[in-house]
Amino acid sequence: MFLRHNALGIAWALFIFVLCALPGSQFKEAKHEHLDKVIHVTLFSVLFVLLTVGFIKQKLFPYLRRHVKLKVWLGCLVYGVIIELLQGSLFIERSVEITDIFANAIGASVGLGAFLLIYGRGSYS
Repeated sequence: MFLRHNALGIAWALFIFVLCALPGSQFKEAKHEHLDKVIHVTLFSVLFVLLTVGFIKQKLFPYLRRHVKLKVWLGCLVYGVIIELLQGSLFIERSVEITDIFANAIGASVGLGAFLLIYGRGSYS
């Protein structure tokens, strides 16, 4: 049950990981200065919504349903920090950018706002 409800969120997290693990030379130079930050915001806002919905729908781990929005937001933040640290230490032609971490956090916050607009502030129980 857990994987069935969270398959999209896990797949999206893997998609983010693969994109961030690709060598920097795989990407063309952006014509817009902050396009990469917009991409980070978008990726992490979608991740937030997918994981939040998945955690709410699953019944196997009830503790994940309590304070779900806070847990998913913090999880997205930690995931973004881990990816940035891996970019600085393990991935080829990549580097740590603090602004990417902020963009990831903003993305999770945008995802929270989108989730609240779609589902409201209910208890989701």
